[in-house]
Amino acid sequence: MATGLSRYRTVTAPADLTVIQAVIDRLAGGLAGAHTESGLNEEISFVVADGQTTIELIFPDYAGEQVRSLVSDRLISSRWQELITQSDEWLLLIRPDMIPTLEDITTRGLAYVEDLQVRLGKVQQEAELTAPGFFIELLQMMLYVKGKSALAPISEPRLTVALSCWDTLGLATSGVVPAVELKQRLPFLAAFLETIWAPDNWRVCGLSSLGRSLDATNPDEDFVDDGPEAAGYVVLPSGEHDPDLTQLIAF
Repeated sequence: MATGLSRYRTVTAPADLTVIQAVIDRLAGGLAGAHTESGLNEEISFVVADGQTTIELIFPDYAGEQVRSLVSDRLISSRWQELITQSDEWLLLIRPDMIPTLEDITTRGLAYVEDLQVRLGKVQQEAELTAPGFFIELLQMMLYVKGKSALAPISEPRLTVALSCWDTLGLATSGVVPAVELKQRLPFLAAFLETIWAPDNWRVCGLSSLGRSLDATNPDEDFVDDGPEAAGYVVLPSGEHDPDLTQLIAF
């Protein structure tokens, strides 16, 4: 967060950034950050405030292993139960450009029948959830732990769905509403959220944390000169772009 440019200021900095230090070092050199090493599940937490509200942000998992395990094992650890029950707001990051297109007659066509038959002939070792199914299952499990019922619209926890890597989606630089993009890319998930959450207590934003794609070997000198804190932006629910990344938690 750039000092003076963000709505929120840091009150208590993270005690240990070891789990993401390699990523930080590469970004400082204008290079794409490598994926977080598997098995590194150290928790990172820090406190921010805007003069009226103080928020503790807790990131229990960076490699994504724990989140995937929650759904695949249908088991939530005691630490995750504690975090879920104590929280009053959730931030769900979804990377749309990594979600595979579901195959049907409209996306594959008759020309792919032979290829489809070959693939269907392979033994399926494990049933896998589709992307919308994964996110719906994850949220339902967390709501169950939170003790929330779907019989009435949910007002707490508030939910922000952030469509990450927004700059890679090939969209217009303005006027694109994130909620509309979610409906187009993940209609089942969008319908689930509209049904479960109270309208004023969930929202969809876009997120480009770096504002551009970096190369793994060729440094971006402009990025280095400006600094990573000045590069990214949030796409607000209205479609407006805002350079203040803390808008993701300003709900």
